[in-house]
Amino acid sequence: MEFPKSTLALVLVMMIAIEILLMQAGPMVVNAQNVSGITSYRVSGAPNYALPGTETFWDTISWTEVPLAASVSPGGGHTPDVLVKSANDGYNIYVLFRWNDSVGPSFGSSNEMYASPNGTLLPLNPADTAQVTQLFYNSTYNYPDRVAMLWFLENASGRQQSPAMQLGSDGAITGGAAEIWHWQSNPTDNNPNDTGFPGGYTDPSGAAVYPADNVSFAEDDYTNTTGFYVIAGSFGASAPNLAPYSDPFIVHVGNYFSSSNKTWTLEMVRSFTTDASAYREQLTTNSTYYVAFAVWNGMLGESSQIKSVSQWYTLTVSDQPPPQAPIPPVPTQGGVTIGTATAAGIGLLIVGIIIGITVRPRPKESQKVVS
Repeated sequence: MEFPKSTLALVLVMMIAIEILLMQAGPMVVNAQNVSGITSYRVSGAPNYALPGTETFWDTISWTEVPLAASVSPGGGHTPDVLVKSANDGYNIYVLFRWNDSVGPSFGSSNEMYASPNGTLLPLNPADTAQVTQLFYNSTYNYPDRVAMLWFLENASGRQQSPAMQLGSDGAITGGAAEIWHWQSNPTDNNPNDTGFPGGYTDPSGAAVYPADNVSFAEDDYTNTTGFYVIAGSFGASAPNLAPYSDPFIVHVGNYFSSSNKTWTLEMVRSFTTDASAYREQLTTNSTYYVAFAVWNGMLGESSQIKSVSQWYTLTVSDQPPPQAPIPPVPTQGGVTIGTATAAGIGLLIVGIIIGITVRPRPKESQKVVS
């Protein structure tokens, strides 16, 4: 069919008008589920371990909402998502976390127990993780709150499709190898409620070692398909360490719990390069890594294999500064700004009228909403 030139000209004018309206309306809001990568932007400034997240450089870096799901149910899955953002100064990487904990912080240090079919409480051992789906807990018997960041190691082959613990093991994973930065409210946090701080670390001679400046830290672990290991420091012959002479406090942490909005905020900081490089991810600028996340709610009985976990994300260490913070758009329920929705609606209406002038009407088809 051949359209009149006047109609085609009108269509062209309307398309230009629509484009101008869309440009004025601002960017479309992207749902967090569609974000597969996190960028660590180059910033100036040091971490504030006393009040993490209040550093001014965080203001221009957007959160990435990372959905979490139960690793094992019904016991796991009490944290539906964790917010993550990252920055770096060219030598150190900063990773900021925030997640909701409506029941409040837990500094519990109970040993994992579960109820057998006849109701007897039994201590959890690695083999039991294959069938235990819920741990015993109550208001006085509970476990530490925790968050962990898993870094897939590039020198390992066979990255698992999903970052998952091999059930029936002591923490081995189902493919490849990874370093894990593992903060625990007890015993790696210097809060007075942490009765186990700093976690029983010793040097190879058995002398106790402590973090510099009494800073909180994340346990630095290594896991592959054969087992789970603490990388540095010593715990004695029954707990083998991979690099007993290395610094066990290399991942520094600042954190606090907000009673007003029931959230944990926690910042992990580590240098790009370290010793024990066979077990620790070595970072370089303008490189991308696979990472994953886990959160445990200790007050609700999560510990060991029972937790909330993410899928893989990519994290790119950039040498570029963060973008300047835009004027926040006002989203509608569908995740599109009101201005964008209005412009698009007007444009579609005009185009529909023009097409209706030149094309024979057809019965209406049911509309589908794409989220």
